[in-house]
Amino acid sequence: MKIGREELEDLREGLERLTDFIRNMEQGELPYFYRYFDTMKNNIEIFFWMDGEDIEDFLPVLERDWEASHTTVIGVQNYDIRKEHPDLDPVLCIYFAGLLSNVGRFFEYRTAERPAFTRP
Repeated sequence: MKIGREELEDLREGLERLTDFIRNMEQGELPYFYRYFDTMKNNIEIFFWMDGEDIEDFLPVLERDWEASHTTVIGVQNYDIRKEHPDLDPVLCIYFAGLLSNVGRFFEYRTAERPAFTRP
């Protein structure tokens, strides 16, 4: 899949929905991984604001932050909404998983396109 401005805009919108959801769920302190999603969204906005054209050079920055959002122990994969909000409607947990999956799909396509790194 060739990544263009439209795909970056879709990713930015997905990140906006994801960060809005997390902010609304966590009225106090935000989870550690939240900062990486917010940084990704802000970097895309800066890229557009500066009329960036080298999308292929920009993508590793997004990939770095996506990987950082999944850091062991403090990453999004360890986030349990129901632990903090036991009375929460389970549908919201599924909604959160969908938001995360929508953003993650962007990086799955990227990984599938790149050849695996092999040492000489």
